[in-house]
Amino acid sequence: MSLRGDTIISRDFTGDVHKVKTTSEVFYTKANRWDEANADEVAPPSFSVDGVQYLYIKTGGVYLLATSRKNVSPALVLEFLSRVANIIKDYCGVLNEESIRQNFVLLYELLDEIIDYGVPQNTATDVLKRYILNRPILPEHLPMKSSAVLAKGVGKAPVISKSVLSRDTSGKKGEIFVDIVEKLSITFNSSGYVQNSAIDGSIQVKSYLSGRPLVKIALNEDLQIAGRSDGYNSYGSNYGVLLDDCNFYEHCNLDNFDIDRTITLNPSQGEFALMNYRTTREIRPPFRVTTSLNDSGAFKVELVMKIRAEFAQRIVAPALSVSIPVPKSTVSISFPTDNPRDGKGGKQGQASQPVGTFLEREKKITWTLKKVQGGSEHIVVARVSLNSQSSVSLKKEFGPVSLQFNLPLFNSSRLQVKYLQILNQSAEKGQNPARWIRYMTESSSYICRI
Repeated sequence: MSLRGDTIISRDFTGDVHKVKTTSEVFYTKANRWDEANADEVAPPSFSVDGVQYLYIKTGGVYLLATSRKNVSPALVLEFLSRVANIIKDYCGVLNEESIRQNFVLLYELLDEIIDYGVPQNTATDVLKRYILNRPILPEHLPMKSSAVLAKGVGKAPVISKSVLSRDTSGKKGEIFVDIVEKLSITFNSSGYVQNSAIDGSIQVKSYLSGRPLVKIALNEDLQIAGRSDGYNSYGSNYGVLLDDCNFYEHCNLDNFDIDRTITLNPSQGEFALMNYRTTREIRPPFRVTTSLNDSGAFKVELVMKIRAEFAQRIVAPALSVSIPVPKSTVSISFPTDNPRDGKGGKQGQASQPVGTFLEREKKITWTLKKVQGGSEHIVVARVSLNSQSSVSLKKEFGPVSLQFNLPLFNSSRLQVKYLQILNQSAEKGQNPARWIRYMTESSSYICRI
């Protein structure tokens, strides 16, 4: 389903939920009006309406939705939907509205092989390849339209837009991609000190290697996982990378993991999560935020916010989106352009000042900063006019500040892939597979109190 509520493809396997069109309309209406009747801004991944259970994930600018009248396990269905999303990316090269519309025949063929009578049967890309006859229309032939516009965010990680079906031609060397993706949840106080923080990370592998060769991946030797009796030092002054917990891909060989932090496996073609992990220890926040509110009159408040990029200068964040809720009594907001953006004595003026926008209906201020370089400091100012006199209780209606970003070449946990070896692949000339390792940090809940 598109973000506009249009059903792109659908399949009714059991017949217990009638009128698919009506069901999709109920889901879209409920999901988009959830915040009107509930405290949460977005609908949970599982909810029920009139005896029908709705379970969904949102990815690539589309919804993947499953419905049932039976009491199904939400965790099972959501995991299945995630695997379906990976299969679509494996076969179509990219998951978005246009690729689904252009490859709907292929996707219906995949659905018929993946599910029988509503029961998941197979989500292994290698196995499915034996039964799939249609070939995909690859992304380079597709115009990127609606999903790129509708998908919210401040820029996405580069997409590996290749199909596993297009890599079967003999004579072409294989490739394997390893992405270390971390999602940050951090809360700062108004002085810029971290109150609580957490990282939800994942090592994502996308393999285009033929013949399922043995692959060896090494992580930090000083990696420590809470609760494991592996001979490593307990938490103390000499600790390295600390994880609270983690889980691995089911086909990993972990015989040597507790000895030298290496993982071996024979990866099937397609995308999968090699390792998922979580940590709340020793987090490096990429952006540090401080805020202040000052009265500039009986009915005016000046909001000053300082954002410092605390990562290496060689790293550049493509975009940084900042939003701040303001009191309901706000009448208007002005954005002065005579304050410095660069706290290191950079040039002043409108050209270097991020553009602020007041969303009057939502009572929210937003800024977008582009190409934020590491080590830079940015100051934004908003002068808020109110229809009631400023007071301590009124100032409590400001905030919190929320940041959204994608930051390449950076990871807060310091977890690294030290090396990636393909052990039994053909070493003939021109057949040495290409290996790619990338790091990406994303904001999940990046909040600063005012």
